[in-house]
Amino acid sequence: MRQPRTGMRISTLTRRFFWRWSLSRRIQMAQSKNAVVTGGASGMGLEMARHIVERGGKVLIADMDSDALKLAASELGEAAFTFEADVSRESDIEAMADEAFDKLGQVDLVFANAGLQFDAPLLEATPHEFDLQYGANVKGSWMTAKAFANRWIERGEQGRICFTGSEHSLGFQHDGAGLYTGTKHAILGLAEVMRREMPEAVGISVFCPGLVNTGFYASREKAGLEEDAEALRTGEKLMARGMPASKAAGAAVEGAMMGEWLIMTHAVAREGAKERWDEIDDAFQRQAPPGSDDANYKVTELKEQIESEEPPPR
Repeated sequence: MRQPRTGMRISTLTRRFFWRWSLSRRIQMAQSKNAVVTGGASGMGLEMARHIVERGGKVLIADMDSDALKLAASELGEAAFTFEADVSRESDIEAMADEAFDKLGQVDLVFANAGLQFDAPLLEATPHEFDLQYGANVKGSWMTAKAFANRWIERGEQGRICFTGSEHSLGFQHDGAGLYTGTKHAILGLAEVMRREMPEAVGISVFCPGLVNTGFYASREKAGLEEDAEALRTGEKLMARGMPASKAAGAAVEGAMMGEWLIMTHAVAREGAKERWDEIDDAFQRQAPPGSDDANYKVTELKEQIESEEPPPR
């Protein structure tokens, strides 16, 4: 059998190499996204930003800690921009959104990640602690999502918002974090409705990590509250045994890019979710089983009926 000439063999191998290189480059470019990360100067937020930059994208990181922002910018290089903001303030959010489009040009992803956590039994927690956690975790996330979604719609562009929820969004995980758990339930509820209200061009994800190795336990200090030294040491030891922040953040970035609705990282969190569902299902089976008359009260269907019955306004 006649063998191909050496030159032809090299040419074929060369073409295959460049084809594979081109395919790899196209995949890389498809994965290069510009992003905004709130709470991005440390912990999982900083790792999210790092993953974006490593994929070839640009990132604007927003945080209240100006010193941490400077350090993060020096680590991430020219592809990273910073913005000092308190996400519980609407004026800061709106200014941050304007800055993001100005600096990045195109914003593909927004990670509404900023948050606070103060552990305390619910009967010992204070209204001030409630306001701080709900202001940052819930109000801040909602205002962040709203600001960017409105801009994408106005500009006729596509984008995706990834809320940082928690394993606490899914069901009971452990006691002592009642206020924080409430905020993460609220995040899941807001996101669930927002993804139904948004046009197809605006996607929604909820990232639900479990225990991650970050400095998140020091939220009291960051918020200007007194911290019990022993509780802080215990919390830091616990956090140190969590999943590496880079691994968890990588799952968030990958999941958002893939268009996942729920992004999970810790298999153990399923236990709380399943326990909750089992209790919900049991309550339905005993109190409002399928096929009962009460099944006729579906709000969406009733609204459609009402709208079809009413004459259009003149």
